[in-house]
Amino acid sequence: MADDLAFGAGPAPAFDGRIDTATGDDPVVATLVAHQTLLRAYQARYVVLPETLPGASVVEAMARHYAPDRLRALTEARPTLETRLIGPLAAQADAAEPKTDVLAYIDHLLTELRSVNSDAVLDRIDGHPRAEAHYRNFLVQSSADLLAEASASALGVIGECGAPQSALFRILIDEFGYGTHDRKHAVLYRSTLRSFGLDDAYNRYWPLFDGPTLALHNTIHWLFQNPANFFRQIGFLLFAETAYQRSTLCHSRFLARAFPKADARYFTEHAHIDLHHTRMVIDEVVVPLLDRFGPEIGQEIVRGAELTRLVFRLAGDNAVALVGAFDAAGGDARYGLEAVEGGRLVSPAGAGIRGRVQVGAIGTVSARTFGAFPVHAVGRLVEVAT
Repeated sequence: MADDLAFGAGPAPAFDGRIDTATGDDPVVATLVAHQTLLRAYQARYVVLPETLPGASVVEAMARHYAPDRLRALTEARPTLETRLIGPLAAQADAAEPKTDVLAYIDHLLTELRSVNSDAVLDRIDGHPRAEAHYRNFLVQSSADLLAEASASALGVIGECGAPQSALFRILIDEFGYGTHDRKHAVLYRSTLRSFGLDDAYNRYWPLFDGPTLALHNTIHWLFQNPANFFRQIGFLLFAETAYQRSTLCHSRFLARAFPKADARYFTEHAHIDLHHTRMVIDEVVVPLLDRFGPEIGQEIVRGAELTRLVFRLAGDNAVALVGAFDAAGGDARYGLEAVEGGRLVSPAGAGIRGRVQVGAIGTVSARTFGAFPVHAVGRLVEVAT
């Protein structure tokens, strides 16, 4: 499937259409390639333009990127990929769903999330001698969504949903800077990337996105690009806006302490504004919809929140595990982004791997060391031993 849908990077990262080929029978690589394909299907709903396009035609680039045959093939691939990739995650979250009244659930959730004063990834790298490499990887992995922040959720407000739609739209336009480009959250995130010496072009780091990263962002898209998930979308917003209040505050404080020259405005803005967004979701969306449709929708809201909790946790667990794996690598680890592109995708279970492997934006390790990494890790061969 991926071979039929992929094409080259195009004249700018914004028009990147690459999808890797899953060679052999490595299930980790095959799953990552499937996630790449699904994200390409979702990204096909976005309008993307490069900052500059020297020596090429932007009209031709867009015609190629949005070619009807390509869009049709991606659309047709979506249902099968969603069933395979997102279905098990949704089922796992549904099984963990507390059987409780949604308003009682919200009260408990707010108390739980607002009592959090730490972030698992930051706790692991705060004071770490290689904190910058691991934090750069966090920024790179997050860029899959945050360089077009709120674009996925924008697809959830179109149509006719009554008064709650207007509240959801007000949250959305906050994310887009309320009409002021320099205050748009994606623009603030670009500045954070640049302050760590990273490229801020959309899709620049496509080859480095790992499985849990793509699972997280594909789940968000699955929620918002399927209108039947409308009430689960509200659960996502409820959890994400509330959790972000605390996590962004942790990141803001971490940057002030560890990297005082970095641009932390993206995180300080969220730590402030998401307090209001949580209240808006509850008072102007959840409660009116409950009054209108009854408790049935409450369980859908809870399911959306629990699915969000799950995919954020899995992504965080992966990041923490990679810190430990690099620590265990000792002197074999070379930290830094040696190669964005790299060679073919590999996992620790890959047979016959030789050379060095780039893992996200953290650094490289030898293939032998990579074999001891967590089973769901992925990397790219950047040096092949002869």
